[in-house]
This record gives sequence, C-alpha cells and structure tokens, in this order.
Amino acid sequence: MTSTVPAERRERLDHETVVLAAEALVDREGYDTLSMTLLAAELDTRVSSLYNHVANLEDLRAEIQVRAMALMGRHVQRAAMGRAGADGIEALCYQLRDFARTYPQRYAAITRAPIDRDGFFDAAGEVIEALGVMVRSTGLPEDDILATGMAVFSALHGFVSLEVSGYFGGIDDLERVFEQVVRGAVAAVVLDSPPT
Repeated sequence: MTSTVPAERRERLDHETVVLAAEALVDREGYDTLSMTLLAAELDTRVSSLYNHVANLEDLRAEIQVRAMALMGRHVQRAAMGRAGADGIEALCYQLRDFARTYPQRYAAITRAPIDRDGFFDAAGEVIEALGVMVRSTGLPEDDILATGMAVFSALHGFVSLEVSGYFGGIDDLERVFEQVVRGAVAAVVLDSPPT
C-alpha cells in the first residue's frame, strides 16, 4: 500500500521565507531578472500562494533594496568603528568594495532608483552616518560634508560598478587602480579640510 504522506514536506511559507528566497534568487540570477514566476519555482509553490506573503513584485523589489542597504550599512559601520580621518575614509572605501564584490546583485539593487524612498533612506542611515563621521573627523566645514560625502561615494561607486560588471576583465593591476581611486577620495576630503 502506497503512503499518502509526501516523502518531503514543503517548507511552510511565511513572509521572511519568501523574501530570503527572493534574495537568494537575486544573488544567483540578478535583481532585474526577479519575477514572481521564478520565485514560485524557487519555492516549489504556485504564484498565487506568494501573494499571501508579499503584496506584489514591486513591493518585493523595494524590500530587497531596503534590506540590501541595511546590510551594507552594517558592513560599513563595522569598518568605521575606532577609526577617524583619512584612515577611516580609506577603511570605508575598502569595505564598500568588499560588500559589492560579495553581493554584486544586491549592490546593483541599491544603485537603482529607490522604490520605497522613505524606507530606503532610513536604511541608508548607517552608511550616511559612517561616512559623515569620517568626513567630519577631518575637520571639513559642516556645510561641505554632504557634497563631499556624495563625491566620495560617486567615485567609489563608479569603480565598483565597473568592477562587478566585469568591465575591468583582463586588467592585471586592478588593485593599483583601486588604490588610486581611494587616494583620490581621501584627498578630496583632506585637501578641502582646514589645516590643523
């Protein structure tokens, strides 16, 4: 007689399980590839079942952006602890690059236009705070901190985005290129700071 109990029971779905599966799918296939159909296949369920746990694809993409930004914030905050000035800015540069290399598709997600702007910028608080503390610790005038912080991030993002996309494939001395980007970012802050 054949048993009516399945050999393997499906994991019971809840919101966190669905979002974690979506993040795994994004890591493997890319943020732009994410769809409810692919996610349902990933979870071995029906698309209609997903709507018991997430409102729609747009909300799911928004949550992935927010969570990715919060994760990057935790990475950056760890790098910033106990550091200041040029040393701290350099540490943040390397940590940001490390995050993008570890989670290239989640990094891509946070560089898209935010879907949930309020949630996204709340999640960005740790990154903004860490960068602000480092820039402020060089003695840069308060009025210049936001613009300088954005300039530093823009320079880093340009390099990191090109690197994780594979643009630099075949360049032997990429570390030297990155070191020059970091030196430029540090110089942008330190040179604008008043002499001590």
